Amino acid sequence: MSDTKRLPRLAAMMLQLQSKRLVTAPQLARRFGVSVRTIYRDLRALEEAGVPVLTEEGRGYRLVDGYHLPPVSFTEAEAHALVTAGQLLLTNRDASLAAEFAAALDKLKAVMRPGLLDRTELLAQRVQFRPHPARVPTSHYLSTLQLALTSYQPVKLTYRAVDPPATTERVVEPFALYSTQENWLLVAWCRLRGAFRTFRLDRMARLEVLTETFAPHPLTLPEYFARCQAQFFPTPDTLLSVGPPSFGAHQLEHFFMEPQTIPPFMVIGLAVRTTNQNNQASHDIGALWQRFLGQQLAASIPNRVGQAIYCLYTDYELDHTRPYTAILGCPVSSLEQVPPGLVGHQVPGGQYAKHVAKGSLPQGAVYRAWAEIWQADLARQYSTDFEVYTERAYNPEDAEVDIFVAVKG
Repeated sequence: MSDTKRLPRLAAMMLQLQSKRLVTAPQLARRFGVSVRTIYRDLRALEEAGVPVLTEEGRGYRLVDGYHLPPVSFTEAEAHALVTAGQLLLTNRDASLAAEFAAALDKLKAVMRPGLLDRTELLAQRVQFRPHPARVPTSHYLSTLQLALTSYQPVKLTYRAVDPPATTERVVEPFALYSTQENWLLVAWCRLRGAFRTFRLDRMARLEVLTETFAPHPLTLPEYFARCQAQFFPTPDTLLSVGPPSFGAHQLEHFFMEPQTIPPFMVIGLAVRTTNQNNQASHDIGALWQRFLGQQLAASIPNRVGQAIYCLYTDYELDHTRPYTAILGCPVSSLEQVPPGLVGHQVPGGQYAKHVAKGSLPQGAVYRAWAEIWQADLARQYSTDFEVYTERAYNPEDAEVDIFVAVKG
């Protein structure tokens, strides 16, 4: 690889090492589209250049504490992206987020060279996101809760529930924050209920961060979502909490269609061996999608049938909690010609239960559907399950994806 390509990567790797507590070689390899072996060579090059890279055996790499890179300069495109993000945040439903970002952007502008600053100010005057008339800030606690979450400090709040109507005083331990586009929500361990609950920020009447600290919860966010989806279905503006129905949530409706018989078919595509443990599958399958779409591999698949893209889950070691193989590709009429780097797979067919994932793909509509499937009372075969992406999935914000789960006859 030429030095002209390597030098920008080395500089970007230094930024990654400085901006993260720990980073692994596979993560860097995926980030820069190179092999792990290349990353190892790059790390040695940084060390030889005097950059103090510290190796934490079995965990990853980081810069030695106290070492800082010189201030970086922004390209014009990067500065424009920051300005555009700032305008977009003005439509956010929490006022504190927009205010904090505006303050951070002012500091970033202070280190920009004069010419770039002038063009950035011009762009700020010419970019605007027009919000929906009803889309006004509904809360101003997000920044405070973010600090409490990262500091492991409990929060005392006055919360107004709607179903049933009630106002309660609670002390909660912040666990996660996320947005449904309509509202910000806090996932927290509620000491009053002795369980995880989800709270809408716009229903918090008063909030106080306590000085004490609590022990971090071992549960991961994907594990929380899996629990949640097993019991309740999220509406666009209210994510419902884990726990008994007394929280006032809408009960989850299992809407699997009647099992149907699907004949055998063949697929050619990219494959990876992965596992749902430690969220590894999301990284591995995400990389498959990036490569498949980025290299336009569908066009290179011979004997392709139709325009749909299939994602298969097969060769289960036992069930969805153990390793399995994911194959992203297209149905074909023959496996006689399999291009180098791709695999051919024969799906035996059989009885399948169909489920339709609906909603925003970037916000996890398909993941939520699988979380429901994992907890559903299905007599699963664990042979080959698959997703089908047709023209109904072309709009990622309003998509429909058919999911077929092999079941015992």
